[in-house]
Amino acid sequence: MNALDLAPFQALVKERCGLQCEGDGQAKLAQALQERCTHLRMAPMAYYQQLVRSGAEFQALVNLLTINETYFFREPEQIELLVQRLAPRALARHAGRAPVRILSAGCSSGEEPYSLAMALLEKYGDSTAQLFELVAGDIDTEALAKARAGVYGDFSFRGVPDAIRQRYFEPHPQGQRLREDVRRLVRFYPLNLLDSEAPQPVQDCDIIFFRNVSIYFDAATRRRIQQNLARLLRGDGVLVIGSAETLANDLGVLRLVEEAGLFYFTPGPAPQDDGADSAWQWPPAPAPKPQRAPAPPPAPLQLPKGWGDLPELLAQAPVPADAPAEAPAEAPAALAQARQAVQGKHYAQALPLLDAVLAAQPGCAEARLLKAYVLLERKDFDTAQALAQQVLDADPWSVDACMLLGLAAKWRGQGDEAIRWLRQAIYAHHACWPAHYFLADLLRESGALEQARRSWRVVVQMLSGATPAQAGLRYLPLELPAHEIRFLCERHLAQAAVPR
Repeated sequence: MNALDLAPFQALVKERCGLQCEGDGQAKLAQALQERCTHLRMAPMAYYQQLVRSGAEFQALVNLLTINETYFFREPEQIELLVQRLAPRALARHAGRAPVRILSAGCSSGEEPYSLAMALLEKYGDSTAQLFELVAGDIDTEALAKARAGVYGDFSFRGVPDAIRQRYFEPHPQGQRLREDVRRLVRFYPLNLLDSEAPQPVQDCDIIFFRNVSIYFDAATRRRIQQNLARLLRGDGVLVIGSAETLANDLGVLRLVEEAGLFYFTPGPAPQDDGADSAWQWPPAPAPKPQRAPAPPPAPLQLPKGWGDLPELLAQAPVPADAPAEAPAEAPAALAQARQAVQGKHYAQALPLLDAVLAAQPGCAEARLLKAYVLLERKDFDTAQALAQQVLDADPWSVDACMLLGLAAKWRGQGDEAIRWLRQAIYAHHACWPAHYFLADLLRESGALEQARRSWRVVVQMLSGATPAQAGLRYLPLELPAHEIRFLCERHLAQAAVPR
């Protein structure tokens, strides 16, 4: 089935549910159409007429098109924001009247709303069911059926500590099943985000989570969806969008608010900072450490005039053939186990393993950087920066160390220092597209819009091939899906109306 044959189907799907079936989505649409046409023994255009007439058949097609890539406790800092600040504030406004209603919009197979439920249970215990009403919706009815069943495989547990897994899940022939009392806390409903009328149970929400969904829609569709979500919010409600999607969803529909280093949207005024409720934190905070002076920023790089006029200039950046490199060696078992634990976000398991490796091999760059990465995730910035600086002292061309120092400075609000470190990472490896991406964000925040656009264009170019460019990082397990990052950069450029 060629592109011309797909055109009416693409238009119909986008009109009814907003999905853009382009690029990889086009191939997925073709496969889904072939499956349904074969099942129904219909020619493509006869099937198109069936889609127009039958809501049930359109639903069957949509179930084949949706992408359900999610896992428990994704972006835990936003869940922490909910439990520490947003939920207590909403409870105070309700003053014991109606329960606080929280909606997971685009909930897929249920990992997000169940994560919210478990986090609230950790803090409010048996009172959770009386204090909160958790609802969730998705257009994919098969995903909703899976969510109601509450059975999950290993992929869904990438961000779950063993203690939480043991507390809330039970063995099942197909993996792990969420306890029944937790499942009862969440009610699931079919929800098309383009419909102006939503089911009554998902209306009048205090807090809406809409994360890692908007990347599948163009700007006009995202605006329509946000307008619909705004109608589901109370006047003092909050809309939480995935961290990487925030800028692409600042569409003037709702007010963008920054709190505790995170962003959300609200129809009302920004709340007064009432401080965090420290009764709950995810993951558990490390013990306080003595304050140290932050690692000194690198000296400004003496780059050619016009740095940023890429891609031509990038090809000229030197990559020394004799750059210091770690001697190849068989990784000890502890290092391999630590690497696996870090990738699975089992940080409590990873730290003692990494300490054991460093006790035996104090100069192991991978162990130092992995430990720095874990400590960065736990917001122990001083120690993380010190470890990264040790690696950089031994290897001035370590892209991982420069990248980590740049991220640490960024998350500490030290924009100029972060920019210098990210530029040094690019100088060491010009194809490190995550460094270009974060650099663009910092340049935009500093008002250097033209430089930010240049960096966005570089990222788009690097990620536009059949095989996206490698990040150039040896050790840091940064979770940056290439297709999502490319989408965001393209949207930035489109909004700025800058020809490429």
